[in-house]
Amino acid sequence: MSENQAKPRPNRNKRYRGKPKKKNPNAQASAGSKPNNNKKKRYNNRKGPKLSLEDQVTLKYNNLLEQHLLARRKYFALFHRADPKQKAKLERIYYNTITKLREFERGLTGDKQEIFQKHFNSLKEDHKYSFNHEIDPLAEHVSHQGEFADPHFLEIQKEARSEYADDSEESVGSIDDYKQYKGL
Repeated sequence: MSENQAKPRPNRNKRYRGKPKKKNPNAQASAGSKPNNNKKKRYNNRKGPKLSLEDQVTLKYNNLLEQHLLARRKYFALFHRADPKQKAKLERIYYNTITKLREFERGLTGDKQEIFQKHFNSLKEDHKYSFNHEIDPLAEHVSHQGEFADPHFLEIQKEARSEYADDSEESVGSIDDYKQYKGL
């Protein structure tokens, strides 16, 4: 080959497979013996260690809860920035995750339900505020029928309302009358 001709290059499209494995020099090699091909391949299902019932319930719930929190964060972070299709997809994912979470809670029965209640709903109710302010922790029954005093009015407004309760005079006039009255 002359210098001007291209030199053949090795094929670089082949995947690198690493060094070939060396045969074990300590293995017994007998002349004329055939390698043992009767070895069955053992497929190890790597499912991990067997979890207790409590760990299964908490792991599944925490996984669903984490998915929901991530979907909620994405949905509200991109709410005003996403295009309508992406927003619809994020909303669908957000509502699907909360649905799956609630279905999981409803689907628990027997021992799993007890374990779930013990693990996630075992916190005591906080009665410090009601104790400090001498309020009964059990709420009073409030009727939703009838007239109620509006709690948003100030005392001055309540007085003015009662003061002008018998006023039946109606404001009448046009904008021209108003301008004439004000001298505009």
